[in-house]
Amino acid sequence: MRQPTVLSVGAWAHHSWLMRTAPVRGERALNAASAQLLTRYPQLAQLDFAQLPPYLGRLPRSVCARLFRVSAALACAPALRRMVTASAHLAFARNVAPQMLRAIQQHPRGARDDLELDFTLDLFDRREMTAAGLALSLRGFADSGQMQHTWLKLRMPREIASRAARYRFDELASDSAHALVDDAWRLMRGAAARGAAVQTEAMHGEAAQTGTAHSEAAHSEALRGEAC
Repeated sequence: MRQPTVLSVGAWAHHSWLMRTAPVRGERALNAASAQLLTRYPQLAQLDFAQLPPYLGRLPRSVCARLFRVSAALACAPALRRMVTASAHLAFARNVAPQMLRAIQQHPRGARDDLELDFTLDLFDRREMTAAGLALSLRGFADSGQMQHTWLKLRMPREIASRAARYRFDELASDSAHALVDDAWRLMRGAAARGAAVQTEAMHGEAAQTGTAHSEAAHSEALRGEAC
């Protein structure tokens, strides 16, 4: 991924970092927003994207937030294995990530001991799980430097970044936290692929070429979704 352009910083950051109540629109406004952010965080101009997983630089904001939630859930997979009721599955799908609880419960991490956390995490609280997942991601990139941390924080609302400071994963080595986020991304990709396959199978009577196009579109749509 290339270094951020004058427009990309303003487009990447959540509008709450600019004290705005709505997203920045238009080239002139994006230029002004980027200039404001680069003045506040001049180190971003030298950001080395090679130190971040490629997907984190490409994800829509809602998918990035979902990745954080799934990462936090995967860190608590042993506890989630004990949640088997239909209401639990419904609440998880609504507040954390749709069609993900069973995959997390079946992941090998669920067979390990619970992490020894210094905080209690509400596994069905949307904001709390997003913030905890952001904190986990920051832990995974502890060796990358402050620039990468700032870049990740800017993607989420300021409230989420502030909440993330409450959660510490000191018991996890940086590379272990990094691997956990990678596992969460692979789980999400697998769930999206399965969802796209189901949608494609439902499109009867279409030509193979059209079906392929629908499959790719369905996979892309499956990774999009709710707001932060």
